Amino acid sequence: MASNPKWCLGVEEWRATFANWIHRSDAPALLHASIFFDFRPLFGAHELSGALREWLNDNIKDNRLFLKCMAENALASRPPLGPVRDFVLSSGGAQAHTLNLKIKGITPFVDAARIFALYAGVSETGTLARLRGAARTWKMAAEEVEAWVAAFHFIQLLRVRHQHAQPSRDEVVGNRIDPEQHNALDRRILKEAFRQGRKLQAVIARYFEY
Repeated sequence: MASNPKWCLGVEEWRATFANWIHRSDAPALLHASIFFDFRPLFGAHELSGALREWLNDNIKDNRLFLKCMAENALASRPPLGPVRDFVLSSGGAQAHTLNLKIKGITPFVDAARIFALYAGVSETGTLARLRGAARTWKMAAEEVEAWVAAFHFIQLLRVRHQHAQPSRDEVVGNRIDPEQHNALDRRILKEAFRQGRKLQAVIARYFEY
């Protein structure tokens, strides 16, 4: 992003850009928000990032219509479990009998944590820190939140293990796995991790039932 002059903006310009996205709440605005609202400082005057984060939190946490649109967008990507908790796999082509650990596994947690953080005014940008920070703000059950954290960790672990092994099999590194190529314990834990993702999404849906 920093290499694109379009996104090399001053603080006031970023505020105006963010305000425009929040006001519009259309598909392009939601896409941009899901990317740029995760900003964090890497070098230079970190206080500029802090001031922008404080402004964003103050201007978005009470804007429930925008957050509802973000929630609806996030809920479109569901963990791949069927009615009887079996995996829902791709059915055709080169991707047959696989599922995408990033889009269907990691993304539901990342999107939910982002919405929680914006709604609770939490300044953290990491997924797990956001979940825990929002949980403290709303006094959510610690064991429920830690189940989400453990599920997120396991999906990430499985994804990294898979990607680490792919070059040795002359495969292009990616996020798709065939669950049948994993042992029974990993499959069982993965199903539970996806179930936790579904539970997290159900909480998001309840928060924005209006």
